[in-house]
Amino acid sequence: MKIIKYERNKKNNYNVYLDNGEIITLNENVITENELLLKKEIDKELYDKLNIDNKIYELYEISIKYINVRLRSIKEIKAYLQKKEKDIDIVNRVCDKLIKNKFLNDEIFTKAFIKDKLSFTTMGDYKIRKELERLGIDNIIIEENISNIDNNLLEERIRKIIDKDIRINKKYSGVNLKNKIYNHLLSQGYSQSIIINIINTYDF
Repeated sequence: MKIIKYERNKKNNYNVYLDNGEIITLNENVITENELLLKKEIDKELYDKLNIDNKIYELYEISIKYINVRLRSIKEIKAYLQKKEKDIDIVNRVCDKLIKNKFLNDEIFTKAFIKDKLSFTTMGDYKIRKELERLGIDNIIIEENISNIDNNLLEERIRKIIDKDIRINKKYSGVNLKNKIYNHLLSQGYSQSIIINIINTYDF
């Protein structure tokens, strides 16, 4: 197949006209990387490669837009891409490209995730850990970052919840009040050991 002409289509894309009447749309990076401007013909092998390369760039740009909404874990991006592309090799190549260009980094994602949950939610350390596991973060990364959470901050958050629960649950007292608050803290996702250590300093 001979290349007849190129025509700019939209940002980063060109229509490539072939002598068999076919028009293929390619990302300008695909054109450059495959040195198409120096070639006058496209054989079957190159044609197939162009389509794959173009798909990778298409998914890569979609992924960047998805990441720009908020940071994503590698597992999240793979799941997102697999809804759009069945070829796992293409999905992995897109992810590798995102990692190489620093759009995907589970270490950075984990730090941001923890900071966000501690700043804008009442989510406890145990629940944060479980959420990170669900998002596919490696246990070594999770442990390292969870262990860096300031224990004084966790204690302050727990005490605020306890003090509030004491104020709004005046019909309860003693063991009943203690158990109610304990269960509430568990539901918020705080570690059992931390809850027990703090709640035992209160006289119910």
